[in-house]
Amino acid sequence: MTPELPGATTLAAHVERSGHGGWWADDPGLARALLVHCGPERLLRGDPDRLDPAALAGLGRGRFHAPDRFLPLLGRTFTHLTPWVRAVYVQRERPRPVSPHTAGWVRPLGPGDEGRLDRFALRGGAVRSGQSHWTAGTWGGHRALAASGFAWGAFLGPYLASLARGYLVGQDHLEIAVATDPAFRRLDLALACVHAATTAAQAHGLTPTWSAPESNLASRTLAEAAGFRAVRREVVYWAGPAASR
Repeated sequence: MTPELPGATTLAAHVERSGHGGWWADDPGLARALLVHCGPERLLRGDPDRLDPAALAGLGRGRFHAPDRFLPLLGRTFTHLTPWVRAVYVQRERPRPVSPHTAGWVRPLGPGDEGRLDRFALRGGAVRSGQSHWTAGTWGGHRALAASGFAWGAFLGPYLASLARGYLVGQDHLEIAVATDPAFRRLDLALACVHAATTAAQAHGLTPTWSAPESNLASRTLAEAAGFRAVRREVVYWAGPAASR
């Protein structure tokens, strides 16, 4: 495995930390092809000719971080393959301040917040009852996310209004993902949550990072307000479903 850099290579250490996801190698003793997966994320390295297509197909839809030499294999394995350009950011500057009043609404999530995450997912309108919010995908669900120690929320009364969490937590980096209840946007709540997440990351000796599609202006604007600056651009590939055999 290559050294951990900001972005997808954090996935390998995150699988070990979270206990969610897994690895596949052509030879455990001397791997020449490697697949690491967690939630919707898939990382490919090595020789594509040594990778079993069934190992890819069995994962279903997902986002692949892979060198171009894997594209013929992905094209044969899945019915659709869509490139997606995104920017990778590292926190380099001090974030824009938020008011002490707003910051006071933010606290770490704990095991007792699973139900609040359930309601947060439903209020966001993106999932049906019993499904997890996308921000919990790399932890295996709301219970694991709430207990992870890497999630911070802004609470207004009984409502979890905004959430920042370690989407991928590696040995050296913590990649942050953010979501806000549509009813509570434009209140600086997301920025306040990011403040808490980056402060905690630095206390753990982790460098805060961020990834955003170039088309997602809201995410890029929030990242820049939080002191993140783009260090590179990369292409990832949404793939799926698996082609029938």
